[in-house]
Amino acid sequence: MKQNLPLDFVLSFCRDKIPGQGEDSYCYSFCDTAGMLGVFDGCGGAGARKHQYYSDRSEAYMASRLCSGVFFDSFREVFPCEYSAQQLTAEVFAPRVAQRLSAYQPPKDPSGFQIKGSMVRTLPTTAAVALVQQEENGKCLVSAIWAGDSRVYILDAKGLAQLTVDHTTVSDPMENIYEDGILKNILCSDRKVDLHCCTVEVKGPFMAFSATDGCFGYVSTPMEFEGILLATLLRAENPSEWETTLADLIGKFAGDDHTLCLGAFGYKTFSALQDSMKERFAYLQETILEPVGKIPAEDRESRFVLWGIYKNDYFRYMKDGQT
Repeated sequence: MKQNLPLDFVLSFCRDKIPGQGEDSYCYSFCDTAGMLGVFDGCGGAGARKHQYYSDRSEAYMASRLCSGVFFDSFREVFPCEYSAQQLTAEVFAPRVAQRLSAYQPPKDPSGFQIKGSMVRTLPTTAAVALVQQEENGKCLVSAIWAGDSRVYILDAKGLAQLTVDHTTVSDPMENIYEDGILKNILCSDRKVDLHCCTVEVKGPFMAFSATDGCFGYVSTPMEFEGILLATLLRAENPSEWETTLADLIGKFAGDDHTLCLGAFGYKTFSALQDSMKERFAYLQETILEPVGKIPAEDRESRFVLWGIYKNDYFRYMKDGQT
């Protein structure tokens, strides 16, 4: 018989880079044996069309909310269930996203003006959803379901680990910071919905979270993103304070909307979570963060040397995942 999912708390924020003009969205939901944490980044460049009939909001804004609604409603309807994440992706989430997006009919502009071009999409958004399912052996299955460059991560005593592979022309997380790869796959109504899925088995305790690229895309290395997560965690008095300080710190350097949705599993108390991460943060500080902080901004080669040390653990789940 399955145990209940050992959920401790949920942390989430959705911050606009320009107040009132954000295009990100998020959702989360839980039942006794499973949980879902999703983020959606409306693609403002490809979905820049705005319609006065929809409070002058962009199609990117609407797309992220339509898709978050699909995942939320579908999870609430289907769970609890015994379906695998791959089944859910292929048989539930992808068809319903496609149906919801295709049902939208953009109104005609009264002026007769239309934006055209190969880069313009109807209702474009990324998606990154962490699905956590309790197994009978006490372990959890953590699945990433995604399209685009929003990401799903696991964070535990071994450090930060990425589950998703960016659907961009530059998929390496370190290289993408400098090269800014072009999106190759998004959810939209004028292309086939292509949701990818990866599942790994995780022994607790751990944290699983989804984040849009505004959270991690404006640091100089992926290692520093983990440093931000752990530094704010260890300074906080409780989950609510961690949520606020993390969102505030990311907001100081992010050049985009930034949205994150995190669940902590199996720690029981916030202080136990903090204790479990102290050794990891000390190691990260000594071996990676302090050295990288001394490297001049123009010295990319030295940063990539440290990335070479760090990335084996960072990619530890990708070797086992099913994409």
